[in-house]
Amino acid sequence: MSLFVAGGHHGLRVSSADARTWSEPQLGKEGEVYRAGAAGNGRIVLAGSFGGNRIFASTSDGKTWQTVQQDAKYALFIRGFGFFDGRFVALAGDPGAVGEAKPTAFFSKDGIEWDGPHALGGKWMLRRLAAGNGRFVAVGDRGRIAHSPDLKTWTDVKDTKPVDTLIDVTFGRGLFVGVGLHGLRASSADGVAWERQAGDEGEHLNAALWTGERFVAVGQTAAYVSSDGRSWTRHAVQDGPLTATYANGVFLGTAWRGRVLRSEDGIAWREVHKSPQILEAVVAS
Repeated sequence: MSLFVAGGHHGLRVSSADARTWSEPQLGKEGEVYRAGAAGNGRIVLAGSFGGNRIFASTSDGKTWQTVQQDAKYALFIRGFGFFDGRFVALAGDPGAVGEAKPTAFFSKDGIEWDGPHALGGKWMLRRLAAGNGRFVAVGDRGRIAHSPDLKTWTDVKDTKPVDTLIDVTFGRGLFVGVGLHGLRASSADGVAWERQAGDEGEHLNAALWTGERFVAVGQTAAYVSSDGRSWTRHAVQDGPLTATYANGVFLGTAWRGRVLRSEDGIAWREVHKSPQILEAVVAS
C-alpha cells in the first residue's frame, strides 16, 4: 500500500494513502521544522531542525511517530536526505561557515538510531544523492559534484563552476541525470564526465525524477521530459512545486504556502491539500 507524507514548519506532518485525501495535521513545537524526508525499510523518515538540534521523525503508517533529537551545535543541520543500500543517509553541514561547510553524513536503518558524524571531505555542502552503476553521486553547493563507492569516501569532479550548480540528481537507464539553475540539465554514466545543456535564465529546475520510463525535470514554470536523459522536451508549467517526488504513478510536490500539489505527468499540477503552516518535505513510498 502506498503512503505519502508531507512535513514542514511547527513540526507539521500530514499523510495520505492516495495523495488525494489527507489526514488531520499533527503538529510539534514552534520552531520545529522538517525540511527533507525519505522512505525505506517499511518506514518514512523526516529530518529537520529545532533550535540548535537535528531532529528526526520516523513512522510506518503516517499516524504514529517516533522522534529523536541530536545536538547539531547550531552547525551540522541536515540539508539532504535519502535511502540507499538499506539505510537512511542524512547529509549535513554548515553552508554559512567561512572557508569550509564541514560536509558530514549520518546513517540509520530506522531513522531513530544514527551512526555518525562521518566527515565527507571537500569544502562545500553535498545536498542530493543518487545511486547506480556501482557508485553513488552527490551534488551540492557552488557546482560541487562528487562520487563515492561506499557513501563515505568521496572524490570531487574537477573544474566544476558555480554557474553549473545542480539542485537534484537521479539515476535511470544507465545514467545519472542532474538538474539545476537556469534550466540546466546534465547527464553522466560514471558521475565523472558530464554532458550539460542550459535552459532559460531564471528558470530553475528543483527536482530530477526517474519514473522507470522517463526522466522528468520539475520546476515552478517549466518541466523537461526525456526518455534517455539527453534529448529533452520542454513544457510550460503553471504553479509548479518547489520540491517534488515520484512513486507508483504519482508526482507529488509542495509549494508556498503549505500547499501539496499532485500530478500524473509532472507537468500539470493541482492542489490537493493546504495547511496553514509551511510545508517543505514530501515523501512517497
